[in-house]
Amino acid sequence: MPDRSDDDFHYNDLKGFVVFDETHGELGEIIEVNEYPQQFVATVAYQNKEILFPLNDDMIVEIDEDEGTILVDLPEGLLDIYINP
Repeated sequence: MPDRSDDDFHYNDLKGFVVFDETHGELGEIIEVNEYPQQFVATVAYQNKEILFPLNDDMIVEIDEDEGTILVDLPEGLLDIYINP
């Protein structure tokens, strides 16, 4: 593995962060970050279900490393896929 400086931040570092959505509020803690071809995907336990969403600049509004939080703007209907199958 290549050496990383303390200032380097990667999507894998978001594991354990608490996710807040601009519309739905607190979603929960990121329990896993998986790397797929050309994107990273976060897994969050939300309302006793695992939801998945891509980690990219289009969805991430803000990352607060000090607070361990991430603010996202998920596409309309994404949570409904998991909650109302």
